[in-house]
Amino acid sequence: MVQKEKNGSHCSGGILADDQGLGKTISTISLILTERSPVPRSTAIKPELCEAVSLDDDEDDPTDLCLKRRSQTCSSEVTTSITVKTENHIVEIKARPAAGTLVVCPTSVLRQWAEELRNKVTSKANLSFLIYHGSNRTKDPNELTKYDVVLTTYSIVSMEVPKQSSPDSDDEEKGKADRYGAPVSGSKKRKASSSKKTKKATTEKSNLPEKPLARVAWFRVILDEAQSIKNYRTNVAGSCWNLRAKRRWCLSGTPIQNAVEDLFSYFKFLRYEPYCEYKHFCTMIKMPISRNPINGYKKLQVVLKTVMLRRTKATMLDGKPIISLPPKTISLKAVNFTSEERAFYNTLEAESRAQFKGLCSCWYC
Repeated sequence: MVQKEKNGSHCSGGILADDQGLGKTISTISLILTERSPVPRSTAIKPELCEAVSLDDDEDDPTDLCLKRRSQTCSSEVTTSITVKTENHIVEIKARPAAGTLVVCPTSVLRQWAEELRNKVTSKANLSFLIYHGSNRTKDPNELTKYDVVLTTYSIVSMEVPKQSSPDSDDEEKGKADRYGAPVSGSKKRKASSSKKTKKATTEKSNLPEKPLARVAWFRVILDEAQSIKNYRTNVAGSCWNLRAKRRWCLSGTPIQNAVEDLFSYFKFLRYEPYCEYKHFCTMIKMPISRNPINGYKKLQVVLKTVMLRRTKATMLDGKPIISLPPKTISLKAVNFTSEERAFYNTLEAESRAQFKGLCSCWYC
């Protein structure tokens, strides 16, 4: 994982798709401890002793492009103010505070992440973490920069981070043919009108003050159970794409659940070019698979080999399985009902039979 982050030619990060039970969480915690954010987050560190580090790889924001070319005060406690000179006027811009690692996960495993960080990391590591969840969470983005790890959920990200528009919404709005050359049908035209309303609402939402998660430049963003963003048309997927980070990871034991198209949302989040563009994903991956599955899937394997790490329980290490599990045993044990349970079961069975007979009589009538 360290090599994928530091030496990745296509993206800084990747997809960790180990089987369930092989320790994706532990591997990720090890990565966080090994490769920490170079920006200090301690209030005791003097800003003048630090060197600024760019934590924003997004190229679509001209403001951030200006900031990349200028030095910044590395103290994360105070938002830096920078003056940028344009052709006709001077604009004062506030740089985003730099933070550590953001872990986004389903609500059901949020506490599990906290327990793993609390129990598996020793006090010598001096790793601090914050659970960013609930109605009483902080409203100050500088507060998030004080911790090495911030744990939050997909619902919080969806609420706080502006959503990117769907990659195929523009074609639908313009009434063009779809990606496969078919004309836009009436249903798609109706969908286009709704897309305009959605886009207008998104624009109005983007004009609102940014929430803390969107106002921070993260060193690393990790999506646990990344299949939560497999549908690229959802709000949560668009919000995760918009998170600003230097390094990005998707953790999922089942990266493809329904179709190959599930991978596009991961590639979009990882900035995996050229496949992070929907038209390139379709022409280079999706359509070749639909035309010739054998050759198409071979090409997909090559694409995934660059960005994905996957181990199964059958993977060998030094001639031995990476994990030794006892053989599975299945035992069946019959349990007799008590008198109360038997009476309840018989009553329920009689009522069900009566309902079924009534339905049958209505059918034949």
